[in-house]
Amino acid sequence: MFVAHNFLPQSVCRPPQLVSLDGQEASVTGKAIRRYHMLVRVGRFGVERAPSFPPGTIGARAFADVQAAAAALEGHAVAQASSTGRDTRQVKDAARRRLREALRAIGRTARAIAIDSPGLDRRFRAPKSNGDDALITAARGVLREAGEIAGAFVDHGLPATFLDDLAAAVSALERAGEGCRAVKEVCVEATAGVDAVLARTIAPILRLDVVVANVLRDDVTALAVWRQARRVGHGPRPGVQEGPGAATPIRLVANVA
Repeated sequence: MFVAHNFLPQSVCRPPQLVSLDGQEASVTGKAIRRYHMLVRVGRFGVERAPSFPPGTIGARAFADVQAAAAALEGHAVAQASSTGRDTRQVKDAARRRLREALRAIGRTARAIAIDSPGLDRRFRAPKSNGDDALITAARGVLREAGEIAGAFVDHGLPATFLDDLAAAVSALERAGEGCRAVKEVCVEATAGVDAVLARTIAPILRLDVVVANVLRDDVTALAVWRQARRVGHGPRPGVQEGPGAATPIRLVANVA
């Protein structure tokens, strides 16, 4: 379930988050979140006033469609959260730092070796860019160039395994990159699922606008509650009672990763 929280500012590049109680995240748009809240309220309205919409009627079927859509949206949020995007980014960041530090140590050592072999250090300079591709390309160049003179690097204090360590750092960054791409694919699929679910809710909501107004035409209080539930982007106003089966709304926070 999700807990309510205030909307906080977010970066330009990162959308609002659905954050579950276990701290996992799922990226969705603010519009989808607001529509989810509306669907939950409409579904609850149908449960609380089920006697007015007997099974098999258009109203009952429309409320069932809305309730199923709300459940499906929450399912997509869970699917996104299970991708553990934050953890994957942290792993990639750590792998990138490890490779960059290894290249810097080799470049620094190459400058010392170049005291007796002028120009050698140019073959082992760490890239100015911190991009993954630049780091991996530079590391592969070092692996090609350093094999025959590895002893000189070891003599200057690098561990005997420094080339093996460098190769392992390259592999770790490549694996981390693949993990991030997999997470993005999961998020793209889940977002597409959210869009599809929201599209399916248009017809039942439009039907309910008519059916509820007709069935409850003599119940002023019920119609006021319906209008409030049907609003997109707003929860119940002060003074409007929540029903006993109120679903806990989604919490919005900024992605600070």
